[in-house]
Amino acid sequence: MENKREENDIVAHQKKRYQFMKEQVRPQQKREAFQWVKRAGVLIMAAVLFGVIAGGIMVLLQNHFVKPKEKVVTIDTYTTAIPEETAEPEDKKDKTTGKTESLSLFQINKITQRMAAVGTGLSPSLVGILQESSAQSILAGDSGNLSVAYGLLIQETDKKYYILTTNEIIQERSYVQVQLSDDTTVEGRVLGCDTQLDMAVVQIEKSDVKTNLLAQMTVARIGNGMSLLNGSNVIAIGCPNGVLRSVVIGNVTNDDIRGAITDGEVELYCTDMPYTSFGNGVVLDIAGRVVGIITTGFTDATGNTGMSFIKIANVMPVLELLKQKQTAPYLGIEGSTLDLTMARAHQLETGAYVTEVYSGSPAYKGGMRVADVITKIDGKKVSSMSDIYQSLLKHKPGDEIVYTVSRKVDKEQIQKKIKIELE
Repeated sequence: MENKREENDIVAHQKKRYQFMKEQVRPQQKREAFQWVKRAGVLIMAAVLFGVIAGGIMVLLQNHFVKPKEKVVTIDTYTTAIPEETAEPEDKKDKTTGKTESLSLFQINKITQRMAAVGTGLSPSLVGILQESSAQSILAGDSGNLSVAYGLLIQETDKKYYILTTNEIIQERSYVQVQLSDDTTVEGRVLGCDTQLDMAVVQIEKSDVKTNLLAQMTVARIGNGMSLLNGSNVIAIGCPNGVLRSVVIGNVTNDDIRGAITDGEVELYCTDMPYTSFGNGVVLDIAGRVVGIITTGFTDATGNTGMSFIKIANVMPVLELLKQKQTAPYLGIEGSTLDLTMARAHQLETGAYVTEVYSGSPAYKGGMRVADVITKIDGKKVSSMSDIYQSLLKHKPGDEIVYTVSRKVDKEQIQKKIKIELE
């Protein structure tokens, strides 16, 4: 009996131990195991995240600081390293900022070549105007004068071409020799010249040009120059450096200069292109349109270190007159534009301020005087000296124009109407 009781106690003890293990020990072990698994998972996720960040940083550093492989090319006595790329690379953007990266030298070179190609593309519109040579001029030592100037085809009819060139090459001749692209020459008739703007119009007959060459010749596109601002890219062609069919590229450096001429003013642009006293030709925008005529006659206003040109819109009315063998009528004054700021500073009205009246001119005969401010022409408001000149281009010698001027008498400003007959 006693042995049986001991066996029962042992069985009961084992049952209690099993119950204790089941209720206390095993759940505790499971919780500890779960904690270890949770910690391991956190460590793994942290390691993965760190790896991604480190990899991204390495890629970013490589893109910004590691140079592309280069190959060395030997040219004569020196070597130079050039990138392996042979095609124009596309614009790239920084993935972190979204900003476009700066242009490479390769891309800048491509842009320069394309701009030069715009100028070269106008070759079918260019001819040369030859200076009349003589033994006397050679003996007199006049070799420094122009020997050839540009000619630009600006208009054509069924039978004729009209050519814009520089007045300096004409030298009061009625006929000139026009050099075509194949170096043959034809006779050109001088229709008219403008000494102030240094330009002339020459006419040639299509029947004098070879048929195959005639098919290649094209008339230049004329723009207006209205969109030119500081920094605008421009292309000079013709004889910009004194050599026919040269192409020079550059930028506008000043878009707010006016040059005084008799009875008006013209809008001028300064550039960073080299200046030469023998330079002549036209200036194009990047679309290949003629936007200006190279000038060397306003260096007092534009300086003599960079090439300058006259806005084409200022000379087109003059060209139309020259093609018809006409010139603008003569008033006989010089002046400057009086804008609102200047007018208020001097207690004057806005308009065209007269700085000089030529003795014996129509203006002098009509009663216009220095310090008059022209405010109206035939009742229409005047805002600049350019308005005076543009008005003259619409009239003929003998026409009468009524100018309204503001004149200071004693300490008062009076309005006076002056009737002037143009010459």
